[in-house]
Amino acid sequence: MDPKLLKMLAALGEAMTPAPADRDEKAISKLLTDIAAYAESPEAKAYGNTDQLKDLAGTIGQLRKDLDENARQLRELQRAGLEIQGGQVQVLGFEEIMSLRRVRRVWRSEARAEQFGALCARSLWGGTGKYNDIVAPRTRDLAERLIKDLDPGLSGSGAELLAHQYMADLIAHVEAVGVLFPQAHRVPLSTLGTTSWPKLTGEVTATPLAVATQIAESTPTLGTVAMSPVKWGVLTPVPNEFFRDPTLLVQLGQLLGWLMTRAIAYAADDALVNGDGTATYGTIDGILNNANISAIPASAAATIAAYTGAQVGDVIAGVTKDYVDDPQWFMHLSSSRTLRNIRSTVGPPLYERGGNGEPNTIDNYPYSLCQRFPAAAGVAGSTKWGAFGSLRLAYYFGMLGSVQVEQSPHARFESDQTVVRGIANFDAALKDGDALVTMQTHS
Repeated sequence: MDPKLLKMLAALGEAMTPAPADRDEKAISKLLTDIAAYAESPEAKAYGNTDQLKDLAGTIGQLRKDLDENARQLRELQRAGLEIQGGQVQVLGFEEIMSLRRVRRVWRSEARAEQFGALCARSLWGGTGKYNDIVAPRTRDLAERLIKDLDPGLSGSGAELLAHQYMADLIAHVEAVGVLFPQAHRVPLSTLGTTSWPKLTGEVTATPLAVATQIAESTPTLGTVAMSPVKWGVLTPVPNEFFRDPTLLVQLGQLLGWLMTRAIAYAADDALVNGDGTATYGTIDGILNNANISAIPASAAATIAAYTGAQVGDVIAGVTKDYVDDPQWFMHLSSSRTLRNIRSTVGPPLYERGGNGEPNTIDNYPYSLCQRFPAAAGVAGSTKWGAFGSLRLAYYFGMLGSVQVEQSPHARFESDQTVVRGIANFDAALKDGDALVTMQTHS
């Protein structure tokens, strides 16, 4: 074979060595084009092995198809919000998310934060230059450069990219910040209308049998739980300096992602705890106000501090579901401190701290703390203040799509601010009230 052609093939082999996500696709594409062109040249054909050149042409054609398919798959992964490094998918874990949030960050790299900030800035002018007084030319130029390679097939304000490229990270942050709703039975919602999910209302029965006798037939009964996602929105003004100074795109991307995911997680937990079925809570009936969840009143205990160990035991016994997996307590931090300090007439606290640290249990059951429940100081006179049981068995929680972030320059024009809007569509619905009980003080 022609030595020049062999040298070109060696260069191609070297370019193909890295993992697919780390290859220089432009360099490989140019090498393939050059090899295919040279293989047709008189110089290459002068070596006389035409069959070998034909096989090479077929191999080059197949290789180009394979590379195009790999590039398409990689682009789909990236559009889904997954980062690829060293050929491996990089997924944000819970600990990494919480470590980012402690320093008010959402995106793990400045480049990713800057790109998100650029997408947010671009939505203000939609590529038309209409709002030149808000988005400075330098910011526009940088934003265009940052997002032009995301997906050449997409065009517009950039909002359509947010639903793909950053969906996984935004949703992961919402779920990590949320305390209660991630523990419910998560289901996907695929429409703004009603989605129905099954609810087991009657079990099958096992019976003892004599030899050669027929098994008695029993049939489970099923009901449905209807879920209709409601649009939840948050508005916050941002100084226009973030859009005028291109060096602030990183801070803009981190700030907007952090604020929006925090607000939506707060709203989801608040509705799951305090929802009263009204529009204020997206028609969600939360734990403390759902008529199908039994309340366990504590006789003669008008405050949490007045509870006794026996009354705490009454709450645990109040869950009537036969099989409750991993039951736990749900309450405000201050309520847990008060409950753990209950004492008998004399002696140590009823729920001793013990060992070298404080066990994360109350009467041997773990607890989840959520500040959406009433604080201990405000609990008096027939107040529902916490819950016990399995949230996964008791509630469905579903979200439609992703967190959507858009901007408008008009609402705060007089104060030189841009209003940023975050939207999420979600719903929660009770599927089995017997799997959970609430705690209620005495009137």
